[in-house]
Amino acid sequence: MTHRHYETFETPQLPYALNPDRLALSFNTDRDGNVASLSAQFDPMVADIVFARAPGGDCMDATFRAACAGCWRHGSMTHVVSLQADGELTLKSDYQPLYRLRPYQGGIFGIAGLEGFRVEFRRGGTGSVDALVFHQPNGMFIAQRSEADLLSS
Repeated sequence: MTHRHYETFETPQLPYALNPDRLALSFNTDRDGNVASLSAQFDPMVADIVFARAPGGDCMDATFRAACAGCWRHGSMTHVVSLQADGELTLKSDYQPLYRLRPYQGGIFGIAGLEGFRVEFRRGGTGSVDALVFHQPNGMFIAQRSEADLLSS
């Protein structure tokens, strides 16, 4: 593809192939700069068709999600991540309602109902999930797996 301008690129012109020559593709990013969608106008009489990025990576793996469940501590706050029967994760922090975690990409999950808030589960040197990172508009906060949780595993 060739760059047209900003976040828009064009497909190549291939005269002997069934291909939309010089089709403009626009990439749209989220607040973190990650590509969130792709749009293209396949027919001039129709609005752009938008293809939203599907979640991918560890967040889609059932074994990884199970490894994320447990108690996490940041200062005096306790955060409990639970694996539900349907395979989804939930987050319950002290003095907060229960939130569902939505797969995003890699080890990152969006917090349903809280735009701009995400949690990331990080693996340590042994490959086990040992850190829960909160990505919030006011900063990043790291919670460690609680001692009680480590002793029970």
